[in-house]
Parts: sequence; structure tokens; C-alpha cells
Amino acid sequence: MKSIVFLGSNKTGSSYEGIKAAKRLGYETILLTNRTIFVEEREDYYEIDDVRLLNMSDTDEILSTITDLYEEGKKVVCFISFLDEYVYLATLLTNTLCKTPLTYEPLQIMTDKILTRRYLAGKNYTPFFKVLSSTESIEDEINELKDQFPLIIKSPQSNGSKDVLLVENVWECKKGVKQLHRKNSETPILVEEYLEGPQYLIEVVVYHSTITVAAIVEQEVTKGERFIITGYSVCPELYLEQLPGLKETVVSIIEDFQLRNGTCHLEIKLTNKGWKLIEINPRMAGGAMNRMIEEAFGYNLAEQTIRLYTGLKPDLRKKQNKAIYTHYLIVGSVGKLLKVSGCDLAKEQVGVLEVYTKAEYGQLVTPPRSMGQRYGYVLAGAESKDQARECALNGAQHIQFYVQPV
Repeated sequence: MKSIVFLGSNKTGSSYEGIKAAKRLGYETILLTNRTIFVEEREDYYEIDDVRLLNMSDTDEILSTITDLYEEGKKVVCFISFLDEYVYLATLLTNTLCKTPLTYEPLQIMTDKILTRRYLAGKNYTPFFKVLSSTESIEDEINELKDQFPLIIKSPQSNGSKDVLLVENVWECKKGVKQLHRKNSETPILVEEYLEGPQYLIEVVVYHSTITVAAIVEQEVTKGERFIITGYSVCPELYLEQLPGLKETVVSIIEDFQLRNGTCHLEIKLTNKGWKLIEINPRMAGGAMNRMIEEAFGYNLAEQTIRLYTGLKPDLRKKQNKAIYTHYLIVGSVGKLLKVSGCDLAKEQVGVLEVYTKAEYGQLVTPPRSMGQRYGYVLAGAESKDQARECALNGAQHIQFYVQPV
């Protein structure tokens, strides 16, 4: 049997959807991971045929494990990852060991936000940015930014809104820099222009240099301690042609990266200065994104990504056109979770397709400081964006998190 090796996975979301898709396509699924839950609760992850526990931060150990797989006679057709930290290595391995001509060089740049900004410096779609790298002169550099506020400061490896701060003045900027430096004083800090305007997530698949936009997803951003996306909308009313200049901007970004075979997703904002790239990630988006796209258009993007990695042409023809809205669930206070109620009632509401909660009883929950601190979602479908959104919010209002303050 032919095998696909996955480098890392989450318990749910797009990364695990990829494993399910590979199993459905008839491949043996092999997971390399440092997460013991995939062994301890093996019966819950029956789509995984073979789990290898190892130190995923040690590339030599990963390569040694892969050597073991070949010595055992595994017929590996590709290595793949839906997680930022392993995408580049998986693509490089597929290119060199499986001879599938994936473009791996740009992916290493995409995983580092500073490298990305510097690589795309001077492009019309790149906002103002500055790198604070010298601890000796950092105070002077911040003072020089006094006419640029408000600004965003972030760690170059941040993802899911972790370590991303809005600062309104010099004092807040210095405070934010100290906060980021407490995690790692050696890491440079990226400063970016704060941009106003509607924000979109663009899923892109490139096959033999042909660029296909697999989905345009409108995002709703909740501004609290962090910028957290609490709403995602995929709708049949939204086409590239209705957003003037978007197609040209997306094509320019992909061509500037010289991505010829691969996938990525962009977060991009329409400002009064035109389209601006917020960030680019070398994989499809996580969370409920794969489910949303499948419900909206009838194709499974994780499955089509696997086709690409195995050297086959992805099939992105729309089989249906339905409006889908996903509303993410967050809590408003810190505390111990006592119970969650209303999920069954939410599922019964008109248009609701899926209800998911991940918070466990007794777990410490908190208002979101990253995307990982969203505790579930309600996914709904309808004929229009507004109807789908109304269905999702109607379902969500029945769900209650009971939190004991700490």
C-alpha cells in the first residue's frame, strides 16, 4: 500500500481533515508527532494507521524516523504538513525524495514575517514596516516612530494572533516591546502600519504556475486585547470580479514569490490606499476552513492539496454554490469552566450544519489573546451571506459557557 507521511497534526481542523482525506483516498496514513494524545487515545483517531512519537523540533530525529520508514519498506508517495512549522520541511522532502516538483523555497520565507516583509519590500501591496532588531538602539528607534501611530507590533513567528499587539503611542509601543521581549529577548520585532478596511482570507492553489483562487473568505475581526477573527463568511455572491484589483494583487504576490506548485493562504485588506497584504501563510487555513469550503463549493481543499502533493492535478471545479458562515465562540472572563449547555439546541436551529466545542470541564478559559483561545464554533449555511450569518448567530446564542471566576 502507498503511504502518506504527515508531519504534525492538530486533533481537529484542517490538519486532521488532511489525514481523513488521505485515508479516504486509499493511502496508509503515517503521523510523525510529539503529541502523546494520538497514542494514548488511539481509538479516537482511527484514520491514522501508524503513529511515530518523536521530538519534532529535532530535524535529525525526523530524518532518522523517515529512514526507518523506508527501511521498513514503506512506499511513501508524499510528505505533507498543514502546520506552519513543518510545511517547508515536508515540501522539501516531497520534492527531493518523491520527485514531485513542489516549490519549496518560498515557503521558508513565508513562515517568517520579517523575511516576508523584507522580500516584498517596495511592492504596492506591502504596508509600511520597520524591524526593531538592535536592543541597544531600540528606544531611539521607537521614538522615531512617533508620527506613525497607531501601529501593530508582532513577533516574526507569530501565528493565530499570538504576540500581535496594537499600540497607539510611544509609551504603549515600549511597553509592548518589553512584553514581547520577555518571551525571547533575542528575537527582532516587526512593526507594521495599522490598516483600516474590510479583511479577506484568500485560499490559493498553484499547479504548474496556474494560479487558482479556491475561496474568498470575508473575515469579521473582534478587537479586544488582540485582533481575533470571530466570523468567517464564504458566499456565492462574492467573486473576484466584484472586488476590483484583488485578482491582480493576488497574482502579483504569488508571482513575486515564484510559487509554481503549492498552496498558501493570504490575509489581505482593502484600504483607502488599495489592497494591502496583512500576511501570507504556506498552507491552507486551519480551524473550520476546510469544512466551510466543502459545504460552500462541494470540494474538499485538504483532499485537493493531497492530490497536488502526490503529483496529481487538483480538481477545484465548484459542484455547488452555497453561502456559509462560521461564528466562533469566545468567553468574556477568566475562570474555570463548569459546563457548556445548549449545543444540542443550537444544532436543531434552521441552517445550522455543525456545532463544535473544544473546551473541557475544569479547564481554565480566558478572553482570547490568540485564535487558540476560541472555544468552538457554529457553522451554518443558507442562500445568502446575511441569512447564513443570522443562522449561525441564532445557533450560537443558545450555547452558554458557565465559568467560575478565579
